[in-house]
Amino acid sequence: MAFINIVSVLYDYSWYAFAPIEIQKVKNEPNLINQYISKIINCKIAVFLPSVFLLLAFILCSEIKYNLIFSFSLLVFLFSRSQNNLCFFIGLDKVFPYFIINAIVKIGCIALIFITLVKKTDYQFVFYYLGISDILIFILSTLYLFKKNNFKYHFSSISEIYDELVFGHKLFLTNLTICALMNSSTIILSVFFDNTIVGIYNVAEKIIMLCKQSISVLFQGVYFKACEIGISKIKQLNHFLKSVFWAYFLMYSFGGLLLIFFPTLIISFLSSEFTSNSSYYLIYLAPIPLISALNQSAYMSLLLHHKKSIYFNAHLYGLIINIILSFVLCYFMKVYGIILSLILTEAFITVYLNFAIVKNDELNFFKNKTV
Repeated sequence: MAFINIVSVLYDYSWYAFAPIEIQKVKNEPNLINQYISKIINCKIAVFLPSVFLLLAFILCSEIKYNLIFSFSLLVFLFSRSQNNLCFFIGLDKVFPYFIINAIVKIGCIALIFITLVKKTDYQFVFYYLGISDILIFILSTLYLFKKNNFKYHFSSISEIYDELVFGHKLFLTNLTICALMNSSTIILSVFFDNTIVGIYNVAEKIIMLCKQSISVLFQGVYFKACEIGISKIKQLNHFLKSVFWAYFLMYSFGGLLLIFFPTLIISFLSSEFTSNSSYYLIYLAPIPLISALNQSAYMSLLLHHKKSIYFNAHLYGLIINIILSFVLCYFMKVYGIILSLILTEAFITVYLNFAIVKNDELNFFKNKTV
């Protein structure tokens, strides 16, 4: 699954962040919107082939190759991740129709999984369900664009695709770094300990990753509002970003307290693989979602002002620090060393991004008082 997540970063590339901005720039020019959306679709098609080769190489070099049903399900799931229209709907201010489409299909998918997959051996069909549901969401959302927004597909030249990939490569590398950071702990932990200890830790870490995923979900709505305000209204934008910072602080502080005071209840509710050690790990991991949430306002400001290098450097340095600290601290402190390295890494990234905002008078939303 970690490998699938890393490969699928190709499809997110930089468009989830830049597509809403670019669409907002030409929101009154339907033809330019059609050309831009078509270009992004063509870019995703262009990066699909390399990802297939990566997946095939992974399958052939692992024991998965002996399970053809499961191997093909990974291919279906990967293909489903190659096309996602959400960034277009955000830019077009059509998030609600996409939400309805996504909710209906996903609820149906989850219901089918619970009803039809009852045996342990049925795990190999899960990716078929998830992949087909994502493909269905893409088809229905594309039909919506054709019918309601008069979308017309355009072919893009190789040079246009190349320029688009070059434009977003820094953010793509950042996303790749973030994905590597999210999956590095389990890999490093497996170097020192057996699968039992790694599994116990994974139960707690997956809950923390779920909390961090909620930040990404909130980003979709908050970022559109930031794009709508735009950098031309810098005081209003900074006021908005400051309000987001404090809203996230309150929200994720409360969430962190729930993780600290009710770890046993949370783990038993979200996972059938409960152990007392998992609840202890969850308590120590609890600050991570809050720390991550506090860099979101700075992240949005840097994106809107096209300061991609700062964001990239923060996560690249963070990854290097995390790998070094994880090996050293894990050797001396075992699992708690991995947890400490994650907390220190997240704190470094958040401080780095917010410091970049503070030292820039124009972007410093912390000192903003008027709109």
